[in-house]
Amino acid sequence: MQKKHRVYLLSTIAILALLVGAFGVGLTSAHNNNSAAQKFSFSSKSATSQMVTMHTVNMANAPAATPKGIKNHPTAMPLLMAHQKGNLANAKNVPVLKNALPETKSNPFTPPTTAKFQGMADSASTCPYFGGCQPPDMAVAASTQWVVQSVNTSVAVYDTSGNIQSGWPKNSQAFYNVPNPPNNCDPAGPFLSDPRAFYDPNTGRFWVITLQIEGAFGIAPSCPFQSDYWAAVSQTSDPNGSWNVYEFDMALGTTNGADYTQVGFDNHAFYFGANMFNNGGTAYEYDEIFSANKSQMDKGKPVTAYGFTNLAVNNVLIDTVQPVQGQFANNQGPGAGLFVSAFNMNGDPNGNNCYSSACSGLSVWAMNNPGTPQVALTGTYVPTASYISPPNADEPGCSQCVETIDTRITATPPFAHGDISFSLDTAVQNNSQIVPAIFWGQVTPQFSNGQLVGASLYQSGYFGFQGDQDASFGALMPDSNGNLIMVYDTMSSTLNPSAAYTARRVGYALGSFHDAGKFLQKGIVPTSNSRWGDYEATSFDGAGHIWFASQYSGSNADWATVIGETMFRQK
Repeated sequence: MQKKHRVYLLSTIAILALLVGAFGVGLTSAHNNNSAAQKFSFSSKSATSQMVTMHTVNMANAPAATPKGIKNHPTAMPLLMAHQKGNLANAKNVPVLKNALPETKSNPFTPPTTAKFQGMADSASTCPYFGGCQPPDMAVAASTQWVVQSVNTSVAVYDTSGNIQSGWPKNSQAFYNVPNPPNNCDPAGPFLSDPRAFYDPNTGRFWVITLQIEGAFGIAPSCPFQSDYWAAVSQTSDPNGSWNVYEFDMALGTTNGADYTQVGFDNHAFYFGANMFNNGGTAYEYDEIFSANKSQMDKGKPVTAYGFTNLAVNNVLIDTVQPVQGQFANNQGPGAGLFVSAFNMNGDPNGNNCYSSACSGLSVWAMNNPGTPQVALTGTYVPTASYISPPNADEPGCSQCVETIDTRITATPPFAHGDISFSLDTAVQNNSQIVPAIFWGQVTPQFSNGQLVGASLYQSGYFGFQGDQDASFGALMPDSNGNLIMVYDTMSSTLNPSAAYTARRVGYALGSFHDAGKFLQKGIVPTSNSRWGDYEATSFDGAGHIWFASQYSGSNADWATVIGETMFRQK
C-alpha cells in the first residue's frame, strides 16, 4: 500500500505592487515573510523506482553515428499536452507587457560570447529513428575543458573551442548500450528521446539522461510496453572515457508512460521526474519525482530511487515538477532536494485553467533524506503575477505556425545564492497584439532546522517584444556572483527562427534584464518545421563561465543548433 502524505504550509508573501522596470514589468519582494499568508494543502504518494539494469560503457569502444541525409520532412516528436491552444482574444487576465522591447540586436549591456560554435544539426543523423525529427530537444553540460551536447537521440563531445572529438557523435542507443526491443518488434530499434544533461563542478562528473518508450504513445505498438529512464554519469572528468549507466523503471506497475524528462542534482542526490500520461498519450495522469544516491552512482554502485507520485496542490494534480541544479560548493546547500513547478495542465488552485483564464503562482517542494527509504516531501505555495498559455509564433510567410508550448517550466532551474531561477512561456498583450513572451523570476526557499517552512518571490518579470516578435523557451543560469544570463528563442514575420541571449547584473533593477540582448545565431531561412523547443539548456562550469545551447533555422529550413559561452567581466 502506498502511504498518503498531506502537508499544510503557509505561503510566505502576498503579491506586492507590480514594478515597471526599464524593460518589462517586474514583480519583486524582499527575502522575508509576509503576514498576509494563504493556506494550501500539498499531497503526494510515496513511490519507489527500482534500478532495472546497471552497466559500464567505454565510449572509446562505442561506435560513432553514421551520417545520413534527410529524405523526407522531419517527423514531429510526440507533444503531450492537456489542451489545444484556444482563442486568446477572449481569454481572461492576459498579462499586459507595458514596456515591450525593440527587436533583438547587439546590445552593449549583454556580454559578448567568449566562445561560439555549431552543435549537432543533421536531424536525420541526430534522430535516425524517424530519419529526421523535430524539435531538437536540447541538453548541454560544460566544464573548463569539455562540452557535452545531447540532442534528441544523439550525444556529442567537443572541446571548449568547438572541436568535435574523435568517435563522436554517438547514437543514444550506442551511448547507453540499450538493447534492441525483443523479437525485432520495432525494426527501427529502441525509441529514445527527451535528453537532459548537467555538469557537476563539485565532483567533476558529466551526466546525460534520456527516456525510453515502447508500446505507448503510438510508438512501437507491436512491442511490449516499456517506460524507463537511462542515466549515465562519467567515471572521470573526461567524457571521452567510461560512463556508469543506470536504467530506472518509470511505469511502476502501470501502463502509463513517462514524458518530458526532468533532472537535477545537489551534493546529496541525483533527482529525476516525469509527466505520466495514459498509454495512448491522450490524458495526463500525474507527476512523479525521485531521488537516488549520487555518490553511489558516481562509483558505479547499485542504487534504488525513492520518491513520490501524484503531487497535488489543493487536490489539483500538477505537472512538470522540475528538480533544480544545485550550483553550490562545499556542501553549502539547504540539505534537501528542491523542486519547482508552475500550474499548467490542470489549471491552478484558484479555478483558472491556464488556457482561457490566466493562472498564477508556483509550488516549491523540498525532499528531505533524499536517496534513502526515509525520504519525505513538503511543499509551499508562492504567489506570482499571472501567466497563460501563449499563441504559436510567427515566422516570415506564416502566421502562428511555429509551436511555442504551454505554461510549464521548460528548462532545468538552477539554484544558487539562495534562489531558484525559473522561466516559462506566456502570452502577453503588448501595445499592438497578443504575442508569446517569457515570464521569469527567482524564488527564495526558506528553511528552519533543515525543513522547508516557506518560500518568497525575490523578483520576476515579463520579457517580450514589440510587434509580433516571439520570445520563448527561456533558460536561465547565474554565475558565481549572482549575475544572470537567459538564452531564448525568437522569430517574427520578418525574422527567421533565431537563437538569442540576454543578461542582467546582480545590482540591476529587480524584475528586468538590461536589454533584449544579442543574437547567438540568426536564422537563415524560414523553417519548414512546425515544432520548436521543447526546451533549451544552460550549464555552469564552476569557474565563472556560463554555457548555453539553442536552435535556429538552418539553410535547409530544418533546425540547427548552436552552443555559446559568456562571462561577466568585472566593472
